[in-house]
Amino acid sequence: MKREKKTTLAPEKLLEQVPTDELREFVQKQAKCNGAFACELNDWLCERFAKFPSLEEKLANRVERLFDHMEEKSGWYGHYDDYGINWTVVTDGMRDVLDALRPELKKGNAQLVARIILKFIHTLQERNDETMCDDDYVDLADLHEEFAEMLEVCAKLESWPLKEKRELLEELSQASNYSVYKEYDFYSMDSLYVDVMLIALPLEEAYTELMKQESSMGERLLSYKVNLLRKLGREEEAQQTIRANLERDEIVFPEIERLRDDGKLLEARDLVEKRMSVKGESEQSLEILLDIVKRQDDTPAVIETLYQLVLSVRYDLSYYRELKKVVPPADWAKMYDRILRQLNKEKKVGYLTSIYAEEKDVDRLYQIIMQNHYDRFSLIMEYLPILPEKYHPELLQYGIHHLKRWISTAAPRNEYVRFARTLERFSRLPGGAPYVTELLAHIRTTYKRRPALIEELRDLH
Repeated sequence: MKREKKTTLAPEKLLEQVPTDELREFVQKQAKCNGAFACELNDWLCERFAKFPSLEEKLANRVERLFDHMEEKSGWYGHYDDYGINWTVVTDGMRDVLDALRPELKKGNAQLVARIILKFIHTLQERNDETMCDDDYVDLADLHEEFAEMLEVCAKLESWPLKEKRELLEELSQASNYSVYKEYDFYSMDSLYVDVMLIALPLEEAYTELMKQESSMGERLLSYKVNLLRKLGREEEAQQTIRANLERDEIVFPEIERLRDDGKLLEARDLVEKRMSVKGESEQSLEILLDIVKRQDDTPAVIETLYQLVLSVRYDLSYYRELKKVVPPADWAKMYDRILRQLNKEKKVGYLTSIYAEEKDVDRLYQIIMQNHYDRFSLIMEYLPILPEKYHPELLQYGIHHLKRWISTAAPRNEYVRFARTLERFSRLPGGAPYVTELLAHIRTTYKRRPALIEELRDLH
């Protein structure tokens, strides 16, 4: 059989033989369905043919073109019935633009960097087509974090005129009102504006501008306000701001930690106690108070704070064990009774069960298991080994009754697998094996027409 001769022409020579219209049509079709190819094609065409008078116009064109790439969007029930911006192309392409800007930033060309980033932010607002999904939000938020880092570097440059820094701030202030940020809530332009402002402007001017934002940003500005007052040497006003907003953890806890780390334990303790009087006892406030009273060697306060933590932190016995070490043995029975009374009052059944097991308080543990109808079987599986033998027959009989009910109706095979594993665990309970043997005989007689069930139980005896 004669083989056909393969062409050995180079791709460039082959392209010369293709009619221009057909080639153009093919490339346009590829660009429409392949966002990455479209970006590369756009860049190549710009490099090859476009005559941009400046790097800024060249990069601005790239930013504009990123939003031209469309893709099918999934509609209801998985049907592809819509088109929208290919947000992956937008974010990946903008990162390429940022890579092109970084050398310019090292040169101190802050104006170019700021203008291109702002160009993207404005275009994002103008071209938003409401087709973002959760993954797009995450990617855009990460991209904006990169913007923030670069703009903060710009703001620190002493060579960049203050006038141009103010122009940047004006643009960011306007962007903070853009609907795209309020609609999707993937990034806080307010915070970016304030962060850049605090770097770019002289302290007094920054404080004045910050206060102008108080009506729109309100409590979100408090931590900025406190830090700026301190930088200005206005400590008394900073303290007044903190104490007037004791419910705001974002300014109160850093202040408590600052006072504690500076060795001002009395002031730190006073502030955390005032915070608790206003907002109540939280785990965070109790933990920092515990650290303070330990440093003060105030044993009664340590005991009381640990007691409050025992009540606050469910299912974690670390504070309970620490409390037991601190309380004098002669006083422990009284403390134990106090804890139980409060937990019973609050009906924290699961936590009580853990404490009874920790203390080997077996009679109370048995009673709480028998009172818990909803979760009794799992409690039997967990705690029967530590209970006295006198309770075993009743608990084992209940367990077998529960297993019989479980398997009384047909189920998927994976449910049979789970049942077999549970039965095997039950057989390892003290005295459980005879009950399982009897149940297996019952199942193999009663459910012989369920081959999947019988097969899953084949290794059990």
